[in-house]
Amino acid sequence: MTILKENARALVYWVFMDRKRAAIVGIAGALLGICYARTISGMVNQWMTDEDMGHGFAVPFVMLFIVWKERNRWQTLTPEPNAWGFAILALGAAMQFLSALGTGLFAGSVAFLISLAGLVFCFGGWPYVKAWAFPLILGLFMLPKLAVVYNQSTLPMQLLASKMAAGMLTFGGLGVIREGNILDVGGHRVMVAEACSGIRYLLPLGFMAVLIAYFADHRVWMRVVTAALAVPLAILANALRVAASAAVPRLAEGTPHEIIGLVIFVVCLGALMLCVKALNPAPRGAHA
Repeated sequence: MTILKENARALVYWVFMDRKRAAIVGIAGALLGICYARTISGMVNQWMTDEDMGHGFAVPFVMLFIVWKERNRWQTLTPEPNAWGFAILALGAAMQFLSALGTGLFAGSVAFLISLAGLVFCFGGWPYVKAWAFPLILGLFMLPKLAVVYNQSTLPMQLLASKMAAGMLTFGGLGVIREGNILDVGGHRVMVAEACSGIRYLLPLGFMAVLIAYFADHRVWMRVVTAALAVPLAILANALRVAASAAVPRLAEGTPHEIIGLVIFVVCLGALMLCVKALNPAPRGAHA
C-alpha cells in the first residue's frame, strides 16, 4: 500500500509540477476529443453492433493500463516539445477532412490515431513517442474493418474454412460432400457464412497474441512472431468450429454454437502461450 501511494504521489507530481503545461495538454486533449467526437462515436457503435469488433472496447483500457504499468520509465523522461508534431496533427486533420467528405469511418479512425501520436510528439517529443509507441500501435486493433480488404478476403477465407473442415471430417471417418462453402454430412448441411469466415477469431486473437508476447518478452521479434502465429491458429480454430458444427447438428446454431466457439478460442489462447514458452524457454530475467 505504501508503494502504491508513493507511485500515485509521483504521478500527480509529474502531471502538476508544471501547471501551465498540464493545462495546455488538457485543453489540447479535450479539443482532440471534440474534433473526433463523431469518429469516436462511430467506432464505439461498430464495437457494439459488429461481433467481429467486440474486442475494440478493451483496447483503450489496455492502452491506458500499459502506459500506467510503464510509468516508472516515462516519468523520468524530460519532455522535448517538437514543432514537427504540428505537421503530424495537420496530416491527421487532412485525413479527417477526407473522411468527412465520404472516405469512410476507417480513414477518420486512422486520422484519430495519427493526431493522438502528433499530440504526444508536440508536447513530449521523441522520448515520449518511443516510450508510448507500443500502446499507440495497439490502437490499430480498435480501428474498424476496412471494407475493401474485408470484402475481398471474406470469400477466400470461407472457402478455406470449408475445405479444411471437410478434410478434418474425412480424417475423422465421416463422409462429407463439399459444394463451395457448403458441407453436407449425412444429409445435415452447413453453410460457412461470412460470420464464420474466421475474421471473428483472427482480430481478437491477434490482439491477445500481441498482449501475451508483451507480458512474456519485451523483444520486438517475439511480439512479431507471436502475432504472426495468431493467423494460422485463427484459421485452424475456425475450421475446427465449422467441422464440429457439421458433425454435430446441435452445435450448428444458437447457444451451443457460441459456446463451442468460445471454448475453441480459449484453446487457441493456450496454444499461443505454449508457443511463446517454446520460443522463449529461458527465464524472463535472463534476457538483457
